Amino acid sequence: MKFTKTLMIASLLVLPFLSSISAQAATTQSLQERYDTLGLGVALGGFDPVAYFPEGGGKPAKGFVKRDLKHNGVTYRFASDANRDRFRANPEKYIPAFNGWCAWAMAELNAKVDVEPTAYEIYKGKLYVFYDHADLNTREMWLKSPDAMVARANINWKAQSK
Repeated sequence: MKFTKTLMIASLLVLPFLSSISAQAATTQSLQERYDTLGLGVALGGFDPVAYFPEGGGKPAKGFVKRDLKHNGVTYRFASDANRDRFRANPEKYIPAFNGWCAWAMAELNAKVDVEPTAYEIYKGKLYVFYDHADLNTREMWLKSPDAMVARANINWKAQSK
C-alpha cells in the first residue's frame, strides 16, 4: 500500500514535467517547420541578418553567441551590437524572405529547402537566401526572373504558412 501511494505521488509530480517537455518539443518542431534553423533554433546558420544590408556592412557575416536575440522563438545572432539594435528596432526588414528557406525552391518546387547563407540577394529591400551547391546554384536561376520568382514563391509560401 505504501509503495502504491509513493508511486501515485511520484507520477503526479512527473506528469506535469513530461507534459511540459512534450509542449516544448511541439513548439520546437513547429519552429523548425516554419523557419530554416537547421534544427538548432538559430536562423541563417548563425549569420547576422543585418550584415547583408548596406547599413550592416553589406556582406554576410557570422554572428556571435554573446549577441543572440530571440524573435518569435527564433534565435538570431549578430556581428555587432549596432546590428542587433537595428534588428530589434525593425525585425521585419531583416528577417529573410520565406523565413530563411531557399527562395528559388519556394518558387519552383513549392518546397522548403535549406540554404547556404552566403548565397543571397537583397532584392527590393528584402533578403533572399538560396541553396547553393557545386552542381546547382539556385541564386543564378532565380536572378533570371526575380519578379516572377517572388510572385510564385509568395503564393506558395502563403499556402504553406497556413
